[in-house]
Order: sequence, then C-alpha cells, then structure tokens
Amino acid sequence: MCAETAAAYAVTPGGDPLMSAKLRVAEIRSRVVLRPRLLDRLQEATRGPLTLIGAPAGSGKTVLASSWLSAGRAPGRVTWLSLDAGDDQPGIFWTYALEGLTRSGVRLDGVDPPARADAVDRSLLTRLAAGLSEQAEPSVLVLDNVEVLGRGQVIADIDFLIRHASPQLRVVTISRTDPALPLHRYRLAGWLTEIRAGELAFTVDEARMLLAEHGARVAADTVELLAHRTEGWAAGLRLAALSLQDQDLRTAAEIARRFGGGRQDVAEYFLAEVLDHQPAGIREFLLRTSVVDRLPPQLADELSGRTDSARLLRDMVRANAFVLPTDEGGFRYHRLYRELLRTQLGSRPTEEIARLHRTAARWLAADGQIGPAAAQAAAAGEWTRAATLVVENLSVGGVLTGADEQLADVFADMPENVQGPHATVVLAALALADGDHERCARQLALARRAVDNARPPASRALRLAITALDAAGAGPDEAVAAAARFDEVAAEPGQPPPPDLLAVVGASSGAARLLVGGPDEAEDTLMAAARSADAAGLGRLRAKILGQLALLNAIRGRLRRAGKFAFAATRVADRCGQSGEDRPAAIDTALAWIHLDQYDLPAARRHTRTRADQDDPVTAAALSVLRDRLLRKRTDADAEAKWPPWLAAAGQDAEAGGVLAAQVESLLRKAARDLDHGRGDLTRQALSHALRLAAPESLRRPILDAPSRLRRFLLQDRELLERHRWLGGTLAVVPTMRPSGESRPAALVEPLTDREHEVLRNMAALLSTEEIARAMFVSVNTVKTHIRGILRKLSVNRRNDAIRRARELGLLAMAADESSPTEGEASH
Repeated sequence: MCAETAAAYAVTPGGDPLMSAKLRVAEIRSRVVLRPRLLDRLQEATRGPLTLIGAPAGSGKTVLASSWLSAGRAPGRVTWLSLDAGDDQPGIFWTYALEGLTRSGVRLDGVDPPARADAVDRSLLTRLAAGLSEQAEPSVLVLDNVEVLGRGQVIADIDFLIRHASPQLRVVTISRTDPALPLHRYRLAGWLTEIRAGELAFTVDEARMLLAEHGARVAADTVELLAHRTEGWAAGLRLAALSLQDQDLRTAAEIARRFGGGRQDVAEYFLAEVLDHQPAGIREFLLRTSVVDRLPPQLADELSGRTDSARLLRDMVRANAFVLPTDEGGFRYHRLYRELLRTQLGSRPTEEIARLHRTAARWLAADGQIGPAAAQAAAAGEWTRAATLVVENLSVGGVLTGADEQLADVFADMPENVQGPHATVVLAALALADGDHERCARQLALARRAVDNARPPASRALRLAITALDAAGAGPDEAVAAAARFDEVAAEPGQPPPPDLLAVVGASSGAARLLVGGPDEAEDTLMAAARSADAAGLGRLRAKILGQLALLNAIRGRLRRAGKFAFAATRVADRCGQSGEDRPAAIDTALAWIHLDQYDLPAARRHTRTRADQDDPVTAAALSVLRDRLLRKRTDADAEAKWPPWLAAAGQDAEAGGVLAAQVESLLRKAARDLDHGRGDLTRQALSHALRLAAPESLRRPILDAPSRLRRFLLQDRELLERHRWLGGTLAVVPTMRPSGESRPAALVEPLTDREHEVLRNMAALLSTEEIARAMFVSVNTVKTHIRGILRKLSVNRRNDAIRRARELGLLAMAADESSPTEGEASH
C-alpha cells in the first residue's frame, strides 16, 4: 500500500482524526477467570466466516473475546474495532475498519479511503473483498458493540464483505442484540456459530474460581446458591464477589442468601444498562408482568392490557433484554431482573399490586396451573381462595409431600387463623409434613366438623383430602380403617385420586397391614404405593416404600427378592441425594437381615448402625431383633419365640408353610442326631434336604451355625459341595476356638478395610466378581476397586495368590474370628 493511502486512512471523510483507542483490543481491568471451554469454543467458531457472541449486558461477551485474543489463539491477523454511536455512517465505519486492517499488517493495495461519511461506493467493497481473499493467512475482524449499527447500510456492507472475502475473512460480532445480518441464511449454509447467554453463563466451578479470584472466602453451598440466584450472569457474580470480600463464611452465606435484584448495586446496573433505555410503555409492561415467574403471552395481555405481548416479548428475546423463552412456548425474565422489576413495582399502591395478582390467579387457574394460581392468590392476601384452589383440584398432596416446592413455600406463610375447611386441610397437611401429628389431628377435626355441618354437602375433593390426610397420619391401629374410608370416597364418581395421595395412603396402610399380621396384603399394598410414588415423581417416598418391601421380603426369608428391592431402593435414594444416615432406615435394615441370613456378619453389623424413624415401628422392631440376634443374647429359637406377633407372621413362608430358617435348622438337627448314631445315609439325606431348601435364598447362616462335626461331614462330601457351590469356601473359614497360647498373625503394614475383608472372604468362597457385586449390593467396578486394593496390600498380582497369602497370614480366619460367634455360641 502506498504511504499516501495509509495516511489517508488516519482521518475520517470529514477530516477528524481517528481515535486509536477504538482500534485497540478492549482492556479488561477487573480480575478475569479464564474459561477454557469458551476459549476452545471461540477457537473452533473462528474456523468459519461469522461468529456471533450475543447476550445481555454484563454477560462477559467482550471479556471472552479479549481473553481469547490475549491467549494468542486467533487463526490470523486480528483487527479490533469498538463501535460507538455515529459509527453507523458507512464512510466513518469503513475508514476505521481499513485503518485497523492496515495496522494489523494486512496489505490493501488499490483500496482507496472513503470520500464521504454517508456512503461508500461498491468499488471500495469489491477491492477490499478481493484483497482480503488473496491474503496468505486469515484476517479476523472483531466488531464490538455491533448493536449500534442498527439496520443501516453498514450492516449490508458487512454482509457483502463476509460473502465475498470468505474463507480468508473471519468476522466476530459482539452484540447485545442480534445484528440485522441474514443470520438464517448463514445458519443454513453452516457459516454461523452462535455463542449465547446460556454458554456464557458461569458454571458452579467457574463461579467458585471467580469468587476466589476476588478474595471471597465462601463455602461450597454458598457458591452453588449464588450461581443459582444469578443464573451464572457474569456481572451479577462479580457484584456478589465484591460484596463478599473480607467476609467470614457465615456472613458470606447470609449475603448470598439475600443477594437479589433489589440490591442497590444490582439495581443501578439494570437501571443504567437496560430499564432506563426502554420507552415508558415498555417499562410499564415489564413492571405489570413481573408479578408472575413464567409469562404466557395471553397472560401478559391480561396483565398489561395490551394485545401485542407475544410480539413484544419475542422482540425482547432477540434484543437480549433479559427475557428468555421457556419450553412451553412462554417467556420469563432473568431472576435478578424480575426481582428488580418487582422492587420497582412495590412502590405502587397496594391495591394496584393485589389487583395484578388476582388477575394472574384467575387466568392461571383457568389454564389449569394450580400451583402458580394459588401462589398468586396468596400474594393478593386471599388465603382462603388459595387453599380452595389446591384442595378442590386435588393438589394437597404437593403440600404434604413437599414435591411441589412452590406450594410448600407459599403456604408456609399462611396464618393459622384463616377460616374455612379448605384452609384447615392445608394447615393439616403442613403439620403432617413437619411431623406434628397432634397439630394435624386438631386441624383435621376442625375440617371434619365443617364438612359434617356443610349445606350443601361438602365436595368430594374436600372429603378425599381429609380422608387421605387422616390415613397418612394415622397410627398403626387406625391406618387400615382410615385407608378404607379413603377408598370409599375415591370410589365415588369423579376424577381419580392423584398418584401422590394414593402413594402416601398406600405407604401408611401397607405398613399398618403388616403390623396387624397380613404380610400378603401388606406387600400388595406397598407394591401399589411404590407404583403410585413413581408416577407422582416422589423419589424419596418411593425409596422408603421399596426399602419396606425389601425388609418385608427379608423377614419372610425371600432373600433374593429382598435384595432386588434393596438394590432398587438404594438406587432411587441415591438419585434423590439420600445417602448414609439420610436414606430410609428400612433399606439398611433389610440389607442387614439379608447379610445375617447369608452369614456375612461384618456387613450385617455395619447395616445395623442405621437408626429407625419414630414413625416407622416396622423397621424399629426388625432392627431390634437383628441387633439381638447379632449379639447372641439368646438362641435364635428363643429370640423368634419373643418376636412381635406381626413379625412372626411375616416370617411364615406362604408356600412352604413354615419359617424357612427354622425348617433348615430342624433338618440340620436331625442330620446331627443321625450322625451321632452312625446313620451316615440318613445324615446325608437330611443334610441334602436342608441344602436344597436353603439354596434358592443362599441361606448360609443355619448351615454355618451347625455343629462342627456336621460341617466336617459336609466338607468331606465332595458331591454335595459341588452341587451347592453357593456355599463356596465359607465352611472352611468358620472359626474354631484357638488354643489360649496361640498368637494372632502379624498385621499388614497397611491393613485391609472392612469392605476389603468382605471382598476377600467372597474371593475365598470362589465367587466371581459379578457374584460378589450381587452379594454385596454394589457395582462391579466397586468390587474391582476393592480387589485392586487387596492385591496391592498383600503384594500379589493374582486373586489365587491373594487367597493363598491371606491364609498364610491368617487374615481369613482373623476376619471370621472378629465377626463370628465361637463354636460354642453357634451350637444350640
């Protein structure tokens, strides 16, 4: 390029000097968190002709582009142009663009500067496109604040240049609104990459790094809360980080909990960057429609009095004005923006705001959105109406179970003195959800009196809610009768009861049926309740019911079926975030029962460390029996004689007509007597019968508790052992009394964990990895991890070597000694 042409670019067509700051990459003065996922995304995007970084103000658009360039990841020479008002004049825009390209090292021979501010001739664009397309390496043109270009000629010129200078020209546009380029054509051609607000939003890990970069010390849950409240919005997180500097953990958590759009610093940002730029009519629309969380266009018309809400909301989405589309075809405001709008609306007269809430409640109720409708009625102070909406639409289960978080939050603030049976039913549900059975009973008594005196008669929905809560909160003695009353009302003509009510009633009556000695009816009821809980999406309740089914089957001697229920319950509980002490005690109690009957005593003891809830007498009683059996305070026969009647009834196997373990023990006692009298054939016959009964459930305990002379007889019968390989090597590791002078083997440098001991015993029993996983109710990968740990600690490379080494060290006998009763205790 000639010197005269280069100098000519240094002034605008009007003779004003160019401002070099507009051609420098934006300098980011605040602390920046590099986000590799976005840098990689932008790197990949600039392989194509056009990249749009489009998001609301404060989303980190410019920071991303600047960080990417600072990291040296651009695919060629870079020209940066920060646009301002006035740059929409073609002559001015292209003068700056040509100057920027020249400074970046692009040779543009024959491209003359614009002569006029208001237009450029086509020859300039043609020569520029040709010159760029002939460059040896790509040119990257980054245009910041593209929204100022509007829909004028400059946008059309940029479109021309992109189409004719490709592939050597790569344009990156940074904008709060979608530029007026033909984006649809670029999408179809595969020429466009869009990086939107969703991708720019900070993840929890990125939010943690940002807060740390600003010196904010916060707990993990505080970071998650801020990421949720800000929806990952960069400016919001940065404002939060500034407010959290030099705060202790407790103060930081409180600041995060209160952080919202009503804060002065957040409000000032929104007002200056967004709201104050809106026309008065649009501001009024935003304020009036901010009373709802989700905004269908028809409801927006009702609230605003307009008829063009759908178009208006779509325009605001395109303008990245903190309006987001929802999956159901409606819209919502960004959480912090909505809070700001509500704060602004709060200065209006109370009755005006209440009128908006009443309008929203009517529309939402007519649309079948009961939870949001009740929330709007409550916001208007109409608690009776809110409660009536919930009860009459059979939605009280959402309050009881807490599954509908919105309802639970709404009615948590309802005064106790609200009148009417619907309100008392909701108060009863809240009380029962809190575990306050007495307060629930008082409220239900009030509701029943109102129903008995109602003229005309109370609705079926109200009576169904009362009987459901009555059954859910009833004690063991009344729950079955209460469930029968619920069933009577449910059988009346009308809408079927929702699955959440069926689940809570079934869970209560199923346990009650077991306590009155009906194990078959109990299992049928609990199975139906589990299906209802699944249909209602009540994961925690379903985990509890599945745990009860596991325990019931374990008590009945159906160990494999019990194991399947326990595994399913554990999976559901894990998905619901319940682990350890937080998961239903019935799960661990069932697993303890299974492990005890399969003679895995360490595992049984580990699972009995759980604690049963006060409102779960079934699990509490079973847990007490298990601990008693493990401590061997009395023989199993004596213990079973003192079991509660319902537990003894549950232990009766319906098909065999007796307790499975007792049958096996009886046959083993006969085999021992025959052995003592030298009747080997009869001994083998009784022993074989006992093993056949025990095999389907892997019921090892009675066999391993048998007298040592009978176990030795079995160990010498290779045919029986081969037929019953499920016994594995456990017979050989049941301990005998060690002579008093015998010392224990030396300990390992790094001792095995309880879990590794358990896996080692199963390895010695010649179980496969998959069989060990099933026996321990864990994944195959978990077993493999334990096996690797065992091999490392025993300094061996193969499983067989590990078993041999463990026997040399006495680890198998040691594990048995530490977890099993002595022979004298085992013999009855």
